[in-house]
Amino acid sequence: MGLSFNIKKMTLGMKIIYSVVAVGVVAAIVIAIVLSRSGYLANTMRLLRVEGTVNIESSNEPVIDNIRFQSGDALNTGADGLASVGLDDSKIVTLQNDSRAEFSKNGKHLELKLTKGALFFNVTEKLNDDETFEIKTSTMTAGIRGTSGYVYYDNDGRDSLVVTDGVVIVTAINPETGEKKYAEVRGGQNITVYLYSDREQDTVEFSITDVSENDLPEFPLMMIYENEELLNRVCEFTGWSKDALISAVGIALSNTTATPSTTATPTPASKATATPTPKPGNTATPTPTATPTPEPEETEETEETEAEATSTPTPSPVPEATSTPVPKATATATPTQTPIPTPTNSPVATPTTSTPSPTPEDTPEPEPVPVLKGYHLDIDVIEVPDPYGSIFRTSTEILIPPEYGPDYNSDYDSYIEQYIINNYPENSYLAWHGDPEPVYE
Repeated sequence: MGLSFNIKKMTLGMKIIYSVVAVGVVAAIVIAIVLSRSGYLANTMRLLRVEGTVNIESSNEPVIDNIRFQSGDALNTGADGLASVGLDDSKIVTLQNDSRAEFSKNGKHLELKLTKGALFFNVTEKLNDDETFEIKTSTMTAGIRGTSGYVYYDNDGRDSLVVTDGVVIVTAINPETGEKKYAEVRGGQNITVYLYSDREQDTVEFSITDVSENDLPEFPLMMIYENEELLNRVCEFTGWSKDALISAVGIALSNTTATPSTTATPTPASKATATPTPKPGNTATPTPTATPTPEPEETEETEETEAEATSTPTPSPVPEATSTPVPKATATATPTQTPIPTPTNSPVATPTTSTPSPTPEDTPEPEPVPVLKGYHLDIDVIEVPDPYGSIFRTSTEILIPPEYGPDYNSDYDSYIEQYIINNYPENSYLAWHGDPEPVYE
């Protein structure tokens, strides 16, 4: 009552001033709420899908769908766990079971460090020039610009990556020697990083191989199969068959051990050589079965063909029982026992010498692959020594580093401009440039 009475007594000018102040206060509150929310969203991630055991290390609250967690948090999945994280509207990362990842987000700069297990990433829109998204392991950094793929550790603990569409620039560094190398990996390829500490040069090597639909582990297969848009995108980029991918999903689901089969490429040769060793021990057991002399020389042939069939030695005691009733009339048959040890020794020797011969001695060390050195580019520069001087047009060749290449950063003109500033007079400018061509070491 008093307030309305005071307002009535105000002059028109005072009423206008108070109205402007009130509107300004309300606008300031709205702006503060919007900015605080945008700042909150710029540094948080959202859990889109949670299955099984999942926990956030900095929180004791139960993890459910659609909750948010802060930059700097780490996410863990248990043996039955799975977690899909929406980094923003166009970037989704899914951790498979028994995995751990640390998340860092600062506005348009995203960084994810995988310390255990594996993850699948899907970026539906190409990043802008002011955006960055990197997935790191212990020795490898994958620069993501609008691709999908699977980051994992193989059976020997080596950092590995399968790109399912698009192009990824991989940077690997040896922590002992400090050597750093770059490689370009395209959709349909797998890269594994090899580190060496027993040499001074080439302490970092890459093994890049082409993969097919049937080579994919079960987890990335399921991620592609569940997303129709991603399935079409992957098949279009790699040339893979959609029917073959769907068939591979069925095979993977029927075989629970399909996941390590693709990651064990360096190891099967060494493990396979150890399995044939017990076979000579089994072939040596038939030697006492040569005692039944009533069957003269046919037993020698059958023993050679059925040496591995261990069921034949069991009926051998039967003829020994028949030999005892033939009393001393067979005592003169002692000469027949003398040739018995000689044939039995010969077949025993043959398997022992033949079994080690097929053991492969191929070393699984990968062959060196070409390493991306940069991009060759022809440019024409207009040189103006001074505002009133003559104009010169010169041509030259430059090498663009891999991180500024066309597949990693479409706006590489900034690197060219900086090159002209550092190497040409002040008023020079770019007149023309050709198409960049990759250069390998």
